[in-house]
Amino acid sequence: MTVNKPIIIISDLDGTLLDHENYQFEAARPALEEIKQKNIPLILNSSKTAAEIIHIRETLDNYFPFVVENGAGIYLPVANNEYEIISFGKDRKEILAVLKTIRKQQNILFTGFNDMNSNELMSCTGLSEKQAVLAMQRDFTEPLQWQDNQQQWNLFCTELNKAELTFAKGGRFITVSAKVDKGQSIDWLRNYYKEQFNSSSIVIALGDSENDKEMLENADYSILVKSPAHGFPEIDADNLMRTKEYGPQGWNNSLIRLLDKLK
Repeated sequence: MTVNKPIIIISDLDGTLLDHENYQFEAARPALEEIKQKNIPLILNSSKTAAEIIHIRETLDNYFPFVVENGAGIYLPVANNEYEIISFGKDRKEILAVLKTIRKQQNILFTGFNDMNSNELMSCTGLSEKQAVLAMQRDFTEPLQWQDNQQQWNLFCTELNKAELTFAKGGRFITVSAKVDKGQSIDWLRNYYKEQFNSSSIVIALGDSENDKEMLENADYSILVKSPAHGFPEIDADNLMRTKEYGPQGWNNSLIRLLDKLK
């Protein structure tokens, strides 16, 4: 299959491009080299913070726009260490205030990032101290560990909805945010790159978790990466591939096959 349109790749990080356990990406290096040689934009779209993704981008030698905190904001590089921020979300302070009220009024049990210090976050994630500090520098969302029963969960969801908030389930945490998701940024990025390329683009999306659902369903080609932490989420997408291998190895092999198919 030959395509004459430019390609954009939009990828989740944890459990997808980065290994679920050690956060490494070495197994994906061949595909990373191929897309770099072909000048294909690789846009990172993650629940991670801007501070975290900036650090990862440097490691990957990646300087394209990126999407933070489950679609809450798009960061466009404009100069050295400067970004234009396209915001879709609510300020984290508003979200923390709502969560504090819900916890107090409904006696619901959960632990959020705001309740932890860096050592506690390191313990439950395997992050290094530097990575944990970057993960806590949040602007739009609050990840939490659920510690209550199903009845309380139903109540929690009701209270979030009343406050016009929602949640996304990732590999380790439930992330509370404004009613945004990773998929909303795709339309914005399509238009952005249409201006850059003077042409519409083919979007390839890669993810592994339920919080990648909208991103995968809004792409032209989707790769659902196998996870050691959970089964494949239900995704309703055309041109959907499921990897046989976990994490970055699955990311690498499936992306190379798809790019070969599209060339």
